[in-house]
Amino acid sequence: MSAQSDDPDLQGLLDTVNDLLALMDQALHDQKYTDTDTGFANADYLEEQLERRLDSAEPPDLSLILLGIPNWTLVFETLDARETRQLKMALRQRLQRSLAHDELAATLPDGTLAFMVSQVTEPKLRLRAQHIMNALEDPFSLGERQVWLSAVAAAALGQPDGPGSTHRLIQSARAALAESRQKGTGSFVLFEDTMRAQRHGRLDIEQTIRTALRQGWQASFLQPLVDLQTGAIDGFEVLSRIHHPERGVISPSVYVPVAERTGLIRPLSEQMLRQAIPMLEDESLKAHFGERFSLGVNLSPTQLHDPHLADHILQILKWENADPSRLKIELTETAVMADPNVAIHLIHRLRKHGVAIALDDFGSGYSSLAYIRNLPLDQLKIDRSLVSGVDYDSEKRAILEMILTLCERLKLDVVAEGIENEAELSCLLGMGAHYGQGFLFSRPLAVADLLEQLPATGLLRSADAGESVR
Repeated sequence: MSAQSDDPDLQGLLDTVNDLLALMDQALHDQKYTDTDTGFANADYLEEQLERRLDSAEPPDLSLILLGIPNWTLVFETLDARETRQLKMALRQRLQRSLAHDELAATLPDGTLAFMVSQVTEPKLRLRAQHIMNALEDPFSLGERQVWLSAVAAAALGQPDGPGSTHRLIQSARAALAESRQKGTGSFVLFEDTMRAQRHGRLDIEQTIRTALRQGWQASFLQPLVDLQTGAIDGFEVLSRIHHPERGVISPSVYVPVAERTGLIRPLSEQMLRQAIPMLEDESLKAHFGERFSLGVNLSPTQLHDPHLADHILQILKWENADPSRLKIELTETAVMADPNVAIHLIHRLRKHGVAIALDDFGSGYSSLAYIRNLPLDQLKIDRSLVSGVDYDSEKRAILEMILTLCERLKLDVVAEGIENEAELSCLLGMGAHYGQGFLFSRPLAVADLLEQLPATGLLRSADAGESVR
């Protein structure tokens, strides 16, 4: 508090100084607590306000809503500097108009927008979040250009959990937002305790994958491809496993979904490719299964967007002095249909040098018989979902017979995946299926176990009996 003066001129000077000091304090406050990119409060200010509210109420009458804009990066990559400023200003104005007087909007470090609100029940939170998302419902006009922003939202209820409760609240809302992003545009998810456990589990798996890549824990297991007419092993599919020194072998069903969500599927696939190709010239495998066995290696969808992928595969084949005609690259139909032009370019490049191409998991995704005819393929692998129960499901039998007939006319090899019992095998044999793969013959095995447990021929007593002699 400043002292009062009887001198009017001096008092005026003191008032001016006090006003300047107040302006400086406000400027410093704004600099410290404002996100310069969006104009909203920053994460530090949000955390301070959350802590104050969480400490002052029992239970606290607040929740945290997070707003994600999935196409944010894509949109801003197409805008110039002026349009970017216009869009950010327009977005800020719309969101500010949607705020109630007791609500706070803030920007988290990754650009996610956060809103501290008073609603504490799911119905009211859902309505509040929808109202905030509605601010993005209409396009933004940037001169002659119109831009649409998509939105997803999530929320977590404030809990007076003592020290760290603010951090837990933000992390809980983030976990819910991740689930909302998975559901797609317009979704809203309220945090549940199970999400925290799932998030921690995914983090643990992600760290395991990173360590596996660094320490060489990923191993390539082989599952035989069987000639159903002779019982001979024609080749193998190479399948990834993580061999943890303490947990043992980790199934891909555990870590592949996390790898796909985190982008780690690409280095995993790359490492497996480098492990697999040398197996083509493995002397022990050649001595046991013959000189001409093939190896099928799966490529991840993200790898397809690497313009140098074909050259890279061909270079590894050259380094290992391996015969390209014994390598088979397996692409899922989902990956192919996501970007057919890229996939077709890769297929043509590899087939030109003798590498075979298989379409994997047919029947689990888009499943159009029409595009089989237009893709330059060597093999079609029918997904387990179509093979399972074919012995008693007449509709599946009809579909499989149609696929087998079409592929025969197109001179395209067909592999029935996931054969697990003699009834399925017998039915497939009756339809004229030539190749099969599944637990009936063998689970995926490490090379040493494969050599010890499986003969090169005789996996079937006879085609007529349809019995396994594993």
